[in-house]
Amino acid sequence: MRCSGRRFLIWLSLMVLLVLIGRLLLNRVFYLPVLIISTDDVVIPVRSHPSTQQDAQVEAPAFAAGMHMAGLQPGNKRFCRWYHGLPDVLSYPASKVTWSPEIGEKSPYRVLPFVLRGTEERNKLPQVTLCTHATADQVYGIVELARRWEGPLSLAVFTPGLDAGIAVALLDRACRCEPEMYKVSVHFIFPAGRPPALGQIIQAQGDCAASDLQKGDVETERKQRSMTYPINVARNVARMQANTTRVLVTDIELLPSKKLASGFMGIVHGRPPKTGVVFVVPVFEIESNEPPPLTKKELLLATKAGVAVYFHRYLCSHCQRFPHLTRWLLKPDPGKVKPLIITKREYPHHRWEPVYIGTRNDPYYAEEMSWEGKQDKMSQMFEMCLLNYRLVILDGAFLVHTPGIKRRAKKIDVARQEFFKPHEKRNARIYQRIIKHLLKQYPSNRKCAR
Repeated sequence: MRCSGRRFLIWLSLMVLLVLIGRLLLNRVFYLPVLIISTDDVVIPVRSHPSTQQDAQVEAPAFAAGMHMAGLQPGNKRFCRWYHGLPDVLSYPASKVTWSPEIGEKSPYRVLPFVLRGTEERNKLPQVTLCTHATADQVYGIVELARRWEGPLSLAVFTPGLDAGIAVALLDRACRCEPEMYKVSVHFIFPAGRPPALGQIIQAQGDCAASDLQKGDVETERKQRSMTYPINVARNVARMQANTTRVLVTDIELLPSKKLASGFMGIVHGRPPKTGVVFVVPVFEIESNEPPPLTKKELLLATKAGVAVYFHRYLCSHCQRFPHLTRWLLKPDPGKVKPLIITKREYPHHRWEPVYIGTRNDPYYAEEMSWEGKQDKMSQMFEMCLLNYRLVILDGAFLVHTPGIKRRAKKIDVARQEFFKPHEKRNARIYQRIIKHLLKQYPSNRKCAR
């Protein structure tokens, strides 16, 4: 009986082996039983051997603004209200042009406000405006912000010369595709000597993903003329043109978490803003082929999986590493926006550049500084430190950068370094001059450092 049992087991083992070999020869996918690993609320299936070539080809596409609308055709109805003859022509009296908020008449830049204006009454939306900025070829990112942000949005676009035509083509596509664009107002910024012009109207017939207009190699006038991007002029314009007292000044590639605007207004309960108090929104970044998280629960799962980190972790570790980051990550999703801690922008966090909900009355961003020169928010944060600002770090709310996690290039691009070097030196000189002025203007605080 024992011999018979052993023979049966041997034959059974041989049969299983032959089946395995047969499947491999036929190049079919075969998995051994799945092992389930539980990580809090996520269940991850783990395969018992590497994926086949067929599996390797199945990968989520990199995130792009408007990709959720792929295949949808632009409608005839526009959800925006254009001005100055746009989107067909651009005609405006000189009286409509204003100066930049901080420098004023001596600024080399001019502003044409409200080329496009939100159509919704202010009192129907959460009373906090998301203020953002973009170059002409980046503006389609506004569709993602409009989808996520419940309140009004103010967008400042750098449109030297014919770059205005690129911006208008993208914005008009957005207005005909995304219903939430009714909340958006747009303002043009341009050098005094290069006012916006449409040139030849772009008659593209693409879908609402706008991949035909969002080309990475778009040849803009800014690139052709090697113009620097006046990022702080754009920030100040977007902020000062907001129709609400409370504002969140952020970049167009930073997507807000779900119900951030209404959740924040639930904290303040309609009370007027307090002078010298701002609310910090933590910033993270996620791999380009991962969907941007909407809730803290989704973000925490992404960080545990290693596909999300705090913003600029690999490029500038101090820039967005906020106080009590570990505590924030260890706390579960509260299901609402709430204060976590109150801190100040003092040593050892004196190089921190937080993104925050403040007011239009907060210190200006230094308009002389360019994006190419880097560290363009440092002087504003130094001034806020000297003014003894308190920073309330929010829990249950965040911003997430798309697309992808920024990392240092493995190979040094010498030409790129040489291009940025003079701009970095210029920003550094401007920063030192501003700091000297601020130290004369306000009482000294060594904890603010320099």
